[in-house]
Amino acid sequence: MARWARRRQSGTRPVRGRSQVSEGASMNIGYIGLGAMGGALARRLMGTYKLTVWDVNSAAATAFEELGAAVAPSAAELARRCDIVLLCLPRTSDARELVFGPAGLAEGLSAGKLIIDQTSGVPGETREIATELAGRGIRMIDAPVSGGPVGAAAGTIAIMASGAEDSLQIALPVFQAISPNVFIVGNRVGDAQAMKLVNNMLSMSCRLATLEVVAMGRKLGLPLAAITAVINKGPARSRTSMSTLQGLVDGNLLPSTFTVALMLKDLNQAIQLAMECGVPTTITNVARGLLQICVSTLGENAQIDELLGLIASMAGTRLVDSSEPAAAQSVAGPTAMDTRALRVGYVGLGAMGGAIARRMMSSRDLRIFDARPETVRAFEAEGSIAAPDLRSLAQECDVIFICVPNSAIVKEVIFGKGGLAEGLSPGKIIVDQTTGDPSVTRSLAADLQKLGVQMADAPVGGGPRGAVAGTLAIMCGGPADTCAAVKPILESVSPNIVYCGPIGSGHEAKLVLNALSTANCLLTYEAASIAVKYGLKLSDVSKVINTGGGWSAATERILPTLSEGKATADFQLHLLVKDLKLAGRMGMECGAPMLIARTVCSLYEVGAYKLGGTANIDAMSQLYESMGAIKFVGA
Repeated sequence: MARWARRRQSGTRPVRGRSQVSEGASMNIGYIGLGAMGGALARRLMGTYKLTVWDVNSAAATAFEELGAAVAPSAAELARRCDIVLLCLPRTSDARELVFGPAGLAEGLSAGKLIIDQTSGVPGETREIATELAGRGIRMIDAPVSGGPVGAAAGTIAIMASGAEDSLQIALPVFQAISPNVFIVGNRVGDAQAMKLVNNMLSMSCRLATLEVVAMGRKLGLPLAAITAVINKGPARSRTSMSTLQGLVDGNLLPSTFTVALMLKDLNQAIQLAMECGVPTTITNVARGLLQICVSTLGENAQIDELLGLIASMAGTRLVDSSEPAAAQSVAGPTAMDTRALRVGYVGLGAMGGAIARRMMSSRDLRIFDARPETVRAFEAEGSIAAPDLRSLAQECDVIFICVPNSAIVKEVIFGKGGLAEGLSPGKIIVDQTTGDPSVTRSLAADLQKLGVQMADAPVGGGPRGAVAGTLAIMCGGPADTCAAVKPILESVSPNIVYCGPIGSGHEAKLVLNALSTANCLLTYEAASIAVKYGLKLSDVSKVINTGGGWSAATERILPTLSEGKATADFQLHLLVKDLKLAGRMGMECGAPMLIARTVCSLYEVGAYKLGGTANIDAMSQLYESMGAIKFVGA
């Protein structure tokens, strides 16, 4: 029973009691709705149960007949023959018509039988259907799924179920024949559909946010393989990046079997649910608008994969070029230089730079400089070598890393009075790990080149916690031989190094990464707000989302501890706003719409004003609590 049998304390509950319906293989099961999803689910029941099917599409029913299933002449007749009837239809209105319409299920149902609605439907309307059926002695529960037809066929799909405990007990063996991944998410009919709407909202909004920032990256000239590697090694990864983007890079993207119109229906329903609950859906509204544009432009039959071309065309680019390398470029191997003998310095020992410097200190002597004497003393106590000034540091080191708040400070560190330039000599290397302005970095590199000094940019994604864990994504830009020379030093920080191209491209990739990871964070809060206001438990939300299509690194980080109010990040809001403004400016300069990303930036700006610029980015949860009149802690 695995996930089903976990106790209430973990957000699920066991169901007990014996079924009044015949058990095991002798149970007659009916399935109505044999489309891409329903058909895949129904096939999982073949061989375990006596299966009877019906569909308005007679060809779909005939295909099941050839597999050994019985075909009923009508929905009413299927209801007469079967103990349990499962439905998987496009909309709740379709389910109502099927149940109560002419020759519908109700004409053949008798007291004690069970309806399981697997439609991605409207919770309140489904609950009304269940109430009407209950008046006739007929049970009903809802059990939508997440994972797509591929997951259904593989038996790995997540099933969300809600309803009366005795009805859930009856349904348990049927669910287990489809998949072991079963989650009880409430005792009200409709709770599971609400969970599914939250999941789909996250899944599709994250998909659109991903495609949007990737299109900007492509417009800037970044290879898709490099963008994908950066995202998948960093805090912006999601189902979309791991499957769709990686499939594009590898050339083996599986064709979709789901229409944009149906996903638009789900987002409309999620937004309607949010409105009923009194929760704003600022980002989801933008995602919904993009889906509507797709349906209005490409038609009702447009497939989900057609979004790739649409979003790319809106930015005036292509996601994949035939001339692009099939795989992400890696930094070249070490040159003839003995990199172990390089003397390394680090400037800027704040939260991020300090965490990176400590990783470097574990494998080599490190010379340091910071404007704060107390910080320098702390690093000296840990074994680093303090330089009296920037000029001395430059004279003593072969490679100098810089990690400061912005590019203006980088320029001051290098070329300001008493800066590094006064001690630099030909052959030395500057590595900028600041999340900075690519245009400024390119200008600095040109000026350093006149001194015979090479420059690379190597910002990181994953925050100080990622530095401590050694899991940071490192984005390298600059001459290939320069990046190769510093690669062994960077590898002491993290093995996740991606070469993005010429100088400045590392910064561009980092800003793409930040634009996406921050969008996924706020989408997580937005979805959690709806779930909490509706009455779902965050522990259930976490388990379902993080095993379903709505999963992202953000949901994985935020949802498990959101109800406990624990810190999950260590980054100040004003610094993040700075990065998002840079990303927004890049989008404007290259002609990428960035509709979701700009909305996300505005929300973080509001957060910085209301919560304080020095507040941790986790404090954004408080903004969502105030907007939805909810409390995450304890939910």
